[in-house]
Amino acid sequence: MDGMTKLPNEELSWEEAVCRYLAENRDYFRHHIELLEVLDIPDVGKGRAVSLIERQVEVLRRKLAAKDREWQSFVAVARDNDVLSEKLHRLAISLLDAASLDDVLGSVYDLGRHELRLDRVVIRLGATGGPLAGRAEFVAPDEPRLRQALALAGERSLCGPVGLLGDLRGLLGTDDADMHSMALVPLRDPVRSGFILFGSRDEQRFPVGIGTVYLDRIGALFLRACARQLNAP
Repeated sequence: MDGMTKLPNEELSWEEAVCRYLAENRDYFRHHIELLEVLDIPDVGKGRAVSLIERQVEVLRRKLAAKDREWQSFVAVARDNDVLSEKLHRLAISLLDAASLDDVLGSVYDLGRHELRLDRVVIRLGATGGPLAGRAEFVAPDEPRLRQALALAGERSLCGPVGLLGDLRGLLGTDDADMHSMALVPLRDPVRSGFILFGSRDEQRFPVGIGTVYLDRIGALFLRACARQLNAP
């Protein structure tokens, strides 16, 4: 460092200033690891330069491991989506083959309870009079819980812990205290509106922020199948 000694009023060059700063702050790269990825450090054999190169290798190895974990996560999501797509395909076929409204309702109950292994499935659809009177799935269009659920969901399915959807907890049944996460699927068309409510004892089954594309598609398929049966002569 003697060669860099300067008089008090003499300015240092940029290179000298950097050298002095690094000499006085030996832990600098510990707080700025990202620089080790872009530094061009010659391999001069033993000494500090080799240590920095080794550190570069360590940083790059960590980045590679992170990328590998990211890729594995992507593969797992893709595999799960393939499974869900197959289940949605079976639901669509079942709804197309449905010969009655009971068949339509049964298809969705089977999907939730058996295909998706959920602990609770609740269906509510606004309708009045006729052959629908007395069915648990069909309520008056202005029924408070129905309107409350639709206002909460908006236009897209909503997922989250029971605390988030707590106002709807009573819809899951008398033993709904065991439910810890829910998915609310709104059903809307110009004639009637309603919802499908899925409940699970697993609090991680429907976390906040999970994708709802498949849930939305389940709702759309069910609503179309219901309309076909209700409008049949």
